[in-house]
Amino acid sequence: MKKSADLAIVGGGSTATSFLAQLVAALDPAEGDGARRIIVFEPLPDVGPGEPYAADLPTNLLNIPAGKMSAYAEDRGHFLRWVESRGAGMLCKHGVLQLDAGAFLPRPLFGEYLQDVWRDLCASAQNLGVYIQRVAARVDGIGLSPDDGLIRLETREGVFSARRVVLCNGNLPAASYAELQGCSGYFNSPYPVTELVSRVGRNASVGIIGTSLSAIDAIVALKESGHAGPMLAVSRSGRLPAVRSTVAPSIPVAPPTAEEIASLVQCHAQGLTLDTLFSLLSQRLAASGDALDLTDILGYDGNPELVLGCEIAASSTRPRSWQAIAISLNGAIEHAWRLMRDAERRRFYTEWRSLWMTRRATFPMANALKIKRYLEEGGLHIHAGNSGLSIHPAGEGFDIRLPGADGNRASRRVDYIVNATGMSTDVTASSDPLVQSLLQRRIASADPYGGFRLDFDTGCLLDTNGDVVRGISVLGSLAVGTYFWTMSLDVNARLALDQARRIAAELTAPVPQMPSAATLAASSSN
Repeated sequence: MKKSADLAIVGGGSTATSFLAQLVAALDPAEGDGARRIIVFEPLPDVGPGEPYAADLPTNLLNIPAGKMSAYAEDRGHFLRWVESRGAGMLCKHGVLQLDAGAFLPRPLFGEYLQDVWRDLCASAQNLGVYIQRVAARVDGIGLSPDDGLIRLETREGVFSARRVVLCNGNLPAASYAELQGCSGYFNSPYPVTELVSRVGRNASVGIIGTSLSAIDAIVALKESGHAGPMLAVSRSGRLPAVRSTVAPSIPVAPPTAEEIASLVQCHAQGLTLDTLFSLLSQRLAASGDALDLTDILGYDGNPELVLGCEIAASSTRPRSWQAIAISLNGAIEHAWRLMRDAERRRFYTEWRSLWMTRRATFPMANALKIKRYLEEGGLHIHAGNSGLSIHPAGEGFDIRLPGADGNRASRRVDYIVNATGMSTDVTASSDPLVQSLLQRRIASADPYGGFRLDFDTGCLLDTNGDVVRGISVLGSLAVGTYFWTMSLDVNARLALDQARRIAAELTAPVPQMPSAATLAASSSN
């Protein structure tokens, strides 16, 4: 077994980098005695970007303005200052003509920033006497050692051990359309879009499964790279995301606090209800000076081109304060989710989740105008498949079968299929070796709303007996069932800061916390 570490981080993407940067910042220089050792496991070439912010085409835009993107939860302007310090050369490299706090910059540019954050945190750690080792391998299994209380991390480079582990292992691949895996011409993800552009023929027909943010990335990348073939985007609803307003609210929106959300619970047995939460948000909307316009909030009716035109017009001329209010929930959204009873959570998933994802996850005006142009030119069509959508291999291409307006099924043949339905958070359906290891060894259990079941206060895993596994915590997309909105970096950076401060104190503790006896017994039996 390799030398033991005080802390191991599984994954080296944006959330892991945010956690590490804030951990190092939380360490006391007086405590740096050279005895602490941290291992970061990241199989990708660079630590920092992960897959979402990896080197790619500049058409992949951030969906958060530059002035609010940061690896540091309490320094939201950190990224913008970094870009400004790099000068015009950096902007030119990424095709950015103008920089301001409201700009939606290319994601690969943010990836370069994260690489710089990684280099800086390593230097700061060294000054504190903390040794950070990067291992270029994925962790395929985790086990608990009954004898010494350490956590074993199994990799192709050997078995490592640590007192404490933080899982930041990123997004799971899409689990939908598994039957198409291995088919020539099928892409299970749009990323990197450079691969789409290089492999898809200029005049080939392309089917995009999904109409969400990742679908927009795929469409824009292909079209802006000169793709001339027909393109069909299909999803159950046929809805594009809402367009982010370019007009700032005249009255700043006050984010609800955790205490304010808790005060909404009128009956402990009932918990927080969606109706009560809607009343709070309606009051915020009234305070902003905006009227309650349910059509604007819930979405316009009509064909995709008409609806997108309405979205662009609305976001070009008025603040659409409901967007700012929805964004303001990021500061305490996990507390609202925690206070909902299971029946109310199921109601949200059944009645509202699909609409929430479409309206909450907005996309920039620049890409909205491009999508509108593609629709007008006829190079792109968007179709709602409802529950009747099916896709099958057909010769050297694919057959997309859609419900027609007359009730009959229409068929479209395409040369390529791009699965842009987004990441999966269903750990039970995942073939990821680490995920399966944690489940099979009963160290972790699946949350019915995605990811692993976690202890809310610490982010630590709950084993199959419901006991807290004190040595292993989770950040990022696999914490979604506990914290709800873990697809946004500002939420993940805030949750990472909480864990960083807690673990910084743990690293100075002389005696490690032991996992539960039940968990050790379950792990050793495997």
